[in-house]
Amino acid sequence: MSKKTNGIQVGNFIVTRDNGSEHDWISIKAVSGFWSMRFRDDNGMFSRIRELTNNKELREYLETWIKVCFLISNATPDVKFMEEFFKSYSDLTERLRGLQQPVSPEDDAKILEEERNMNSIKEGIKEGIKEEHKNEGTD
Repeated sequence: MSKKTNGIQVGNFIVTRDNGSEHDWISIKAVSGFWSMRFRDDNGMFSRIRELTNNKELREYLETWIKVCFLISNATPDVKFMEEFFKSYSDLTERLRGLQQPVSPEDDAKILEEERNMNSIKEGIKEGIKEEHKNEGTD
């Protein structure tokens, strides 16, 4: 069973959160009900939308982003528009890439070692459970 929140109105759109048994969802719907999009909790946009919705100072940005998604999904832009759009998107990606800090070789090695240790612990637990079940059959 799922539980849906009442939602928050952002311009002509309503943002709701649906808590399901396996995943949570964020839905954005036009007030008219004729357009919507959903993001599952394992999608990066889920947390971004939640953060934007919870910060009243960023509501204008959220509304603009929703409007862009609405307009793009309800239009058939010409080739020139799409070329300009993808150029802008590529520029954005490059700006964001420039803001990321690269992982040092030392940090990379540390992360890999932690993952190996976790996998080793998991395997040990699995083996212990197998042994326990074997021993239960011999009692």
